Amino acid sequence: MEVEPGAKVVMAERRPDNQDSNWGKFLGLGLEIGIGAGLGYAIGTWLDRKYHWTPWGVTIGTLLGVAAGMYHLIKEALRMNRD
Repeated sequence: MEVEPGAKVVMAERRPDNQDSNWGKFLGLGLEIGIGAGLGYAIGTWLDRKYHWTPWGVTIGTLLGVAAGMYHLIKEALRMNRD
């Protein structure tokens, strides 16, 4: 590309790299909530079968997994807000 002498060259603005990579952080937080709930469900199912607690193991395990994921989500959101 040749530019004539005295001509103005305008460069396109480029977004900072951190704006492009934010989607990965949010995807990771969502996966952590889902994985926490899944692990709670699996452990609850195991407890239900072993100790015959039929609805309570799965219910409490899943709720604890979701609560842990939400705690991590809130903690990460506060950290991102601070930065």
